[in-house]
Amino acid sequence: MRTKTLLLIAAIGAAGAATSMAQVYSVNAVGYVNKTVPKGQFSMIANPLKAATNTVNALFQPVPAGFQVFVYTQGKGFDVGTYDDLEGAFLPASVGNAVINPGKGVFVKNPTTADVTITFVGEVMQGTLTNPLAPGLQIVGSQVPQEGTASDLGLPHTTAGGMTPGDQVYQFTGTGYYVSTFDDLEDNFVPALKPLAVGEAVFVKVAKANSWNRTFSVNP
Repeated sequence: MRTKTLLLIAAIGAAGAATSMAQVYSVNAVGYVNKTVPKGQFSMIANPLKAATNTVNALFQPVPAGFQVFVYTQGKGFDVGTYDDLEGAFLPASVGNAVINPGKGVFVKNPTTADVTITFVGEVMQGTLTNPLAPGLQIVGSQVPQEGTASDLGLPHTTAGGMTPGDQVYQFTGTGYYVSTFDDLEDNFVPALKPLAVGEAVFVKVAKANSWNRTFSVNP
């Protein structure tokens, strides 16, 4: 999958005073991320920005007729939504209305003979961020639009971080999976985790409840 990323940072300052010396500032960062799904291929995509509406219908637009989104639910498997250009939405509606918040991911399939670029527009998540990991398998990614390995971006990768021998990360390669398994003797994933592109999702399988945490600010 090819990725083009451009984050446009907009600082919005507001000042108010309880005394003549007191000031309060707030900063929002907004931007967009382009994700290209190659023709005739599957990809794993994580929502990299907080949009006004984070449903499948709102996030995956515009796409051609027949484009598919696979929403994974633990214990159930995949619900598959197919874009209907006459309806202007993914069907069934249960998939089209599914909420994919920042840090959550889906499989997508581009069945056409041309690459499809999806543009995510929204706010960069900041502050203390928590992405819960439930026991079992789930599709997740970084809540912050940055490149790096999952551990670089906050995924626990040590025994002290709550990982259990046998916990795994599955990174989709386009034809299969690159699988890293937590080894308590190495106190890390083996083989080493590979870098993720901005907005790339992975399968994470954990034995015990945990969370992918990150503290992030656009301010230096």
